[in-house]
Amino acid sequence: MGRFLFGILVAILLGMNVGEAAPQVITASGVYIMGDNDSPKIAKAAARQEAMRSAVEQAGVYVESYSKTQNMQLTTDDIKVISGAVLKVTNEKAVPELVNGVWKYTVTLTAEVDTDQIDLKFMMDKRTELEKLQKERDELKKQNEELLAKYQKATGKEKSELGTELESQYSLGKIFDHCVALIQRGERQAAVTELSRVIRDEKVTDSPLAYAYYLRGRAYYELNSDTMAMDDFHEALRTAHDNSIYPIWRAHYYRGLIYYDWRKWQDSYDELKQAWDASDQKDHEMWEALQRAEARLHPRTSQSGIDWTKILGEVIAGTLGQNSHHEDSYGPEADGHAADHHPDRQADQGNWPERR
Repeated sequence: MGRFLFGILVAILLGMNVGEAAPQVITASGVYIMGDNDSPKIAKAAARQEAMRSAVEQAGVYVESYSKTQNMQLTTDDIKVISGAVLKVTNEKAVPELVNGVWKYTVTLTAEVDTDQIDLKFMMDKRTELEKLQKERDELKKQNEELLAKYQKATGKEKSELGTELESQYSLGKIFDHCVALIQRGERQAAVTELSRVIRDEKVTDSPLAYAYYLRGRAYYELNSDTMAMDDFHEALRTAHDNSIYPIWRAHYYRGLIYYDWRKWQDSYDELKQAWDASDQKDHEMWEALQRAEARLHPRTSQSGIDWTKILGEVIAGTLGQNSHHEDSYGPEADGHAADHHPDRQADQGNWPERR
């Protein structure tokens, strides 16, 4: 009897492991050599950013290998976006060390990629949004690198001022990067929770506060809570800011999409136009959204009553593989983002709630 029970236990344990691959563990290090009067905090953050870059590259190897087992062909950009989203840092260690009279900081990260938790089909269906978010992550990292380069060359008062800015940028940048990754892999509520803590922090003001509102709006948007998203985008835009580091102007784009779904054509066009003017004007999807809003605002109908602009737009959209437009529909399906942007969305509608 005991042998029988033991056999059952072994079978259960083996069964639990079937199809459950252990997460792939990644170790990556980054080093920063400190110069005269360099801040240890900046040195640590700069080393960490280098370690993260290495970790993402290593994660890409696992993502590419996993995609092949799923019979999916990913581009280099696809692998980069997905790798950055699924990589989870589980531990980090910073070690200052004096070598030949020079201080250096080494940051070692331990991270993991759990292929069992990767839904490649979902992520590829959301590729456009993932790419937009990844572009924002890359731009923020580039800003940090440029600011660090200025800091390294600066002296005296200028170095002190740049150091203060860079320390703030790094500490918040780490949080923002993590929150963007949460949104990318679908953990939107976790992003809302973390960003809410940032917003409640009285030390966070101006552009970083505006960006925290904007990012939380993005999370609400992906949660289909459009009224809450609109409220946060409104707060982002009215908070004192500039767009030199954080792309707060993107709030106009998502406000435009939501207004379009609420059938407020003038508001939609105005917001999308502001976003387009503030952008590098290379975003094909943003341009199409602007054209749709303009067509709704100023429909050009022939004497026969046929809206040839609308028909032509639908034909063009069809050739681009965007066959889910809902421009003749009414009701929830017509007013949600589902038809134009997010097949899985069912947007809410209504008046803006008061911030509590």
